[in-house]
Amino acid sequence: MGGVLFASDLDNTLLFSHRHRQDTDRCVEYLEGKEQGFFTRRSLELLPLVRQRALFVPVTTRSVAQYRRIMWPESCAPRYAAAANGGILLVDGEEDQAWSARTRELAAPWREELLELLGRLPEAPMLRRCRMVDGLYLFAACDDGESAQAGGRFFAGRTTLDIQVSGRKAYFFPPPLNKGMAVARLKERFQPEKTVCAGDSVIDVPMLRAGDVALLPSGELLGEGGGLRVHSGGGRFPDFVLESVLKEIPPPWPSGGAAASDEEVF
Repeated sequence: MGGVLFASDLDNTLLFSHRHRQDTDRCVEYLEGKEQGFFTRRSLELLPLVRQRALFVPVTTRSVAQYRRIMWPESCAPRYAAAANGGILLVDGEEDQAWSARTRELAAPWREELLELLGRLPEAPMLRRCRMVDGLYLFAACDDGESAQAGGRFFAGRTTLDIQVSGRKAYFFPPPLNKGMAVARLKERFQPEKTVCAGDSVIDVPMLRAGDVALLPSGELLGEGGGLRVHSGGGRFPDFVLESVLKEIPPPWPSGGAAASDEEVF
């Protein structure tokens, strides 16, 4: 169907916590009444342009409930979002049942192992607040990054699930449930001419590799490649990501301003 597909991680890529906020940033997420997630002022200027000119699909490890906490400004709100590490596709906020059915089919061989490992996670005392996310994968929060790495090593070789550690969090995914697979499914569905992907962590690597262009904060994630665009450190990473996406979209652009719908491009 043509156009540019922009598949992006959210946390620490476009959206960030109060620890990194600046005075001009806008809070778009609250948790238990406390400010939780922020966009930069520049990002809020650029997101409507990106949404007008490309198909913007967040691809996030957030659960559906966590994703729905984000209060997107109307001009920025994406029609599609792939939550639960790409396992659940939301369309206008509602779950795409065909997408979810395919996800369950792909993950079915690991279903019993997920349930069994959920009961075993407390064997690693450094893993805290362990839970199943949307029935698809396991998550455990730790006190610090070192503990999360230790928790991942504790179960290495003791499960066929894919173990990923990012910051203070450890994840246990069925192997097909990764962001690269989500992007492949999005490309199959929308047939874009170009795919631009953005992310900041090891969990995003399959997605970054699936794009024609990969936007990342450091070359250490992927090494070298012709499609890499690495943040130089000037300005803030979310703004770099959105500015870079717009540079990848050749004119002519759809008319209609920020209110233009995704269907005008796809």
